[in-house]
Amino acid sequence: MLLFIRSHNGKYVATGGTEGIVRLWELESFTMVSEVSGHSNTINSLQWTPDDKQIVSGGEDGSIFLWCVFADEE
Repeated sequence: MLLFIRSHNGKYVATGGTEGIVRLWELESFTMVSEVSGHSNTINSLQWTPDDKQIVSGGEDGSIFLWCVFADEE
């Protein structure tokens, strides 16, 4: 299973799946710009925050993570 969700500004895609890893891709070049892990099992939910600075992921392991992918940018 692979999940993906595009950022509100259309510049990025976040992906997640059976590896329990959230990956962030720059859409224009489809270059991976970040990778974070914390889930011990499949990610079954992804969502960008309205300001596109964070990603929320939920997993089969029952955990929910808030990833600050662009916290330092304006």
